[in-house]
Amino acid sequence: MPHRLTPADMPDGLTVRIDRFRHDDVWLRTWTMWIAETEDLGPDERHDVVLIHGLGVSSAYFQRLALVLARLGTVRLLELPGFAGVPHPDHPLSTEDLGALVASWVRREGMSRVLLIGQSMGAQVVTEAAVQDPGIAAHVALIGPPVNSDERSVARQGWRLLQSAVFEPAAVRSMSIRGYVRCGWRWFAHTLPAMMRYPIEDRIGLIEVPVLVLRGGHDAVAPEVWTQMLAGRARRGSWAEVPGAAHSVVFDHARDVHAHLADLVQQ
Repeated sequence: MPHRLTPADMPDGLTVRIDRFRHDDVWLRTWTMWIAETEDLGPDERHDVVLIHGLGVSSAYFQRLALVLARLGTVRLLELPGFAGVPHPDHPLSTEDLGALVASWVRREGMSRVLLIGQSMGAQVVTEAAVQDPGIAAHVALIGPPVNSDERSVARQGWRLLQSAVFEPAAVRSMSIRGYVRCGWRWFAHTLPAMMRYPIEDRIGLIEVPVLVLRGGHDAVAPEVWTQMLAGRARRGSWAEVPGAAHSVVFDHARDVHAHLADLVQQ
């Protein structure tokens, strides 16, 4: 069971900033964190990081992982439109829309050798962003990517999520429920169909940079056969698993995830 974050978990010289980004009539919220020691990293050593959450939840999932990734470069956690209190757009957004929004934002920020990381639905969003704008990312990590093409139904995916939840910490279950309530059933229902039909198994082969597909050993949403198939379809794909973890592997096994990401950025 992971401990609560304490001041001892915070790197020396940590700075955190909150911003909003508007593209046409759609908003993003960003949490930016960096530590003083990364300011001295050369361009070949620095890797700026972007983290994108899954359906219904928020970037709170990434809090532990973001703190350890801050030694690679500036870390930005995105809150997608309609989630975590970000204003709801007046129309549904497809995965392609979300990918375009993220790509536009990354371009505007002018980040260096970006590592794009998406968890659950966020894995679809970063895939689409990297496909639409191949120059924005140096590396891509897909963590617990949905939707298994052999089980592309809402009922089946709901059951898989419940199977994974058995292995999740209580803090994750509580965080998920709060996130679903905050985004609201209406926006959740608008976004779910886009996630269900997005063909990540076809789009991943269009990504030009190294791609890591990562799952927790108990993740029923992203089973082993499915994630290995995705890694095999990538041009420069690799696959990894964190034993003992479930769908929220980024939350309760942050250091294990960091180790695999550190290997990825060396490619």
